[in-house]
Amino acid sequence: MKMRSGWVVLPLVAVAGPLFAGSPLKSYQEARQVLDAGIKAMGGMEALQGIKDLSREGSGTGYGQGQSLLPDGPLFARAIETQTFQDFSGGRNVTLTATNAPGALPSKVRTVASDAGFTYNMITNVVTPITPTALAAARSNMRRDPAVLLLLAHERAETLRNLGEDTIDGRRHQLITFSTGDGAQLGLAFDAGTGLLSRIQTLGDNAVLGDTLSETVLSDYREVPAGTHRVQLPHRSVTLVAGEVTQDLKYAKVAVNAGPAAGLLDPPSDAMSVPPAPPGSEVTLTKLGEDAYFAAGGSHHSLFVVFKDHVVVVEAPLSEERSLAVLAKIAETAPGKPVRYVVPTHYHFDHSGGLRSYIAKGITIVTTPGNRAFIERLARAPKTIRPDSLAREPRAPVIETFTAKRVFEDGAHTLELRDIGPNPHVTEAVIAYLPKQKAVFVSDLFTIPVAGPFPPASPPLVDFADKLQKQKLVVETIAPGHGRLGTMDDLKAALAVKPPAN
Repeated sequence: MKMRSGWVVLPLVAVAGPLFAGSPLKSYQEARQVLDAGIKAMGGMEALQGIKDLSREGSGTGYGQGQSLLPDGPLFARAIETQTFQDFSGGRNVTLTATNAPGALPSKVRTVASDAGFTYNMITNVVTPITPTALAAARSNMRRDPAVLLLLAHERAETLRNLGEDTIDGRRHQLITFSTGDGAQLGLAFDAGTGLLSRIQTLGDNAVLGDTLSETVLSDYREVPAGTHRVQLPHRSVTLVAGEVTQDLKYAKVAVNAGPAAGLLDPPSDAMSVPPAPPGSEVTLTKLGEDAYFAAGGSHHSLFVVFKDHVVVVEAPLSEERSLAVLAKIAETAPGKPVRYVVPTHYHFDHSGGLRSYIAKGITIVTTPGNRAFIERLARAPKTIRPDSLAREPRAPVIETFTAKRVFEDGAHTLELRDIGPNPHVTEAVIAYLPKQKAVFVSDLFTIPVAGPFPPASPPLVDFADKLQKQKLVVETIAPGHGRLGTMDDLKAALAVKPPAN
């Protein structure tokens, strides 16, 4: 790939001709030619500006990156049926997705991103208000929809730069880049023969993978009526993250300016409403008994136990932001007692994304053998886009592994770790048991909704309940990685909800 480089620093004196007569102007001019050709290939500026809304219906396959049975196992594949409505003029977005999550039952969810947006679980009939963060992300993504993305690039023309040429799938492509204005820099690849946009790339930070390239590959362009115009729109979209395909969708129907389907933008009148999860930086403590605390807040929770001279934490989810918030709450609750161990319940990315913060502090990670190599890779992940504490002061992780059972005790306190895998959700699944408090901490295998009914009992839930019984644990309190605190009565109620008949 040819790269053009070299900003020319000119003296601040009056000169004849354009001020930026060097390579930046040339790079912009070359990129502008590529962009203008791409707009023309899609139908022209007037036709693209005439797209007020866009409806799509399609199907495909999703792949659960960081959600497999084993860290190095094949990605879970699940069938997806999708319906989307993008109201570009009104700034509203609707996505309806029906799928099978890994190790779970079918799910069907409709998300409406608007000023009064919500997520509607069509199986449990529960509505959850959309958070401001999710709304902002949805609106940002709308501006990057392939149907209007080139208009955004045109609007941000001063940031256009040429990146040369490359060969993609045997075809010559012209590469340009521009800034979206919301903190992202997009790379666009246009087929030199057709002029059509075939790839969108962006760099970002991933809590587990570090500096990560995300890509959307577009193909199967077809002509779609758009009022008095006709536009060329892609009917296949493939998403890759760090080189792995995470989604492959094919659209059977694409319509311009058809308006929303009846009832698509409104929640059902008979649905139950529940509050959204609090921000991830908020940590609320519930005492489970002497020196044992349920650290909730946000979408993911943790457990910590204060021993005589140290603290053990179970679960480091999401990101450094969440981990630092939990560590600050621990320091406030048990001043002078260092955190010595942290225990991930399983490797899944959303439950291990905060481990780097503990590694940076030299805290020992206690896990099952199959996770060692994964944690070592996580610790080595390059983080130069958004450096975290480990990136600023690199160190190797301290890892201890156990099989079946590991017990922490000091005469006054006892914490038992038990690997109850394999489970349909993940092969190595750790629960934390507090015999004195008669409490168990479990992530993903059993989620207790904050409000509303339980969903149908999933295979991971049934397996968890069976293992709990076989290990003869005396449990009164269940502390879940997601949702609210519960009891064995909640577990019985969840198990009683039968899957819908096919």
